[in-house]
Amino acid sequence: MGPSRSVRLVRRAIGFVGLGLLAGAVGSPAVAEFALLGPQKDSTLIENLSGAVANGSGPSIFAGRISSSTGSIRRALLEFDVASAIPPGSTVTNVVLTLNLASTNAGPVTIRLHRVLSEWGEGPAFAAGGSGAPAMPGDSTWVHRFYDDVFWALPGGDFDAVPRAAALVDQLGAYSWGSTPEMVGDAQSWLDDPDQNHGWILLGDETLPTTVKRFESRESPEESLRPLLYVEFVPPCRPNPATPGYWQRQCFTRGGAESGAGAEPRFTDWVLPCAGKILGDLGFPEIDACEAFAPSPWRDCRQVALRKIASLTLNVCAARLQTSCPVNPVTQGCSAANAGELMSELARLILEGDCEEASACAGSSGRTADPPNARGSSGSPAAPTARTLQSYQRGNFR
Repeated sequence: MGPSRSVRLVRRAIGFVGLGLLAGAVGSPAVAEFALLGPQKDSTLIENLSGAVANGSGPSIFAGRISSSTGSIRRALLEFDVASAIPPGSTVTNVVLTLNLASTNAGPVTIRLHRVLSEWGEGPAFAAGGSGAPAMPGDSTWVHRFYDDVFWALPGGDFDAVPRAAALVDQLGAYSWGSTPEMVGDAQSWLDDPDQNHGWILLGDETLPTTVKRFESRESPEESLRPLLYVEFVPPCRPNPATPGYWQRQCFTRGGAESGAGAEPRFTDWVLPCAGKILGDLGFPEIDACEAFAPSPWRDCRQVALRKIASLTLNVCAARLQTSCPVNPVTQGCSAANAGELMSELARLILEGDCEEASACAGSSGRTADPPNARGSSGSPAAPTARTLQSYQRGNFR
């Protein structure tokens, strides 16, 4: 999940799953990262034995049967570029596909997800509805993978007969497929061998007329309703972390204006927003990672722990450290076995108010010194006057 990729251009986000904070991550491991992908292409196969009709660029995709007595079956194709969003060597742990139903004339219908076995084209054919438009070069049709000279082995698409997942689709709204072991296996294989990624095909009830379901496609004018693939994964450990001092300099110079020697690539437009997103997932939604490096007359135990979390998140977002990288629990003073678990443990200790334990877990014995003029009239140390989490809340995720 490195800084060389744009958040919006590939419609993908970085996040962090830990402490059970991310709802909907069924069967999540204790720590993982996740990616959100929009499809790189989608299309509808329209039953037509001559392959003269297509709909590769319309705002909707269809699955099921329309009311026509002939040529009534519709099948939806989707493909996601998993390998562009997830580091090579990662282990995929959860996969969920979400589609938004745009219209229907039918009641509950089971829509099954199958793995496609051959490459296909999206093509330029455009139709607002399910009847399609004249096929154009590059379109996928009922008989063509690429109109008009590359064919499916069988009309209607080449796909594994065993469903990867199924969902009961009824009235308008969002529906999800997965996570299932079969979907996880597909995503893992597409990550390991991108040439085998041909996506999935959706099949509805093809035995009865007027069962078709219409979903928003990647060309939908409403971006928030477009198809979305959630992939949770554990990245491989390939560490090259920078020190807290390095991140302090990047924060003070804002990445050296993204130029010059020693500047962290894409510090302001990727690394900082990414760190803010992870901090939010960990329970600190408004913290700017750079606040932890702000100079102050003294450092209390909470600030020490926050500085450690900030340094970890910045390294993760800059692809200098992976959440799977091991840490030494003896030297860290806590039970975490890897960097991701360390972030989770530090966050939990801070949120529970266990400041001294959080500081010890961060690799420090606690507060390093009393602030000036912080002693009572008896000369004994006054109650700590640590800045609370609110003093860090400036929100930097854009």
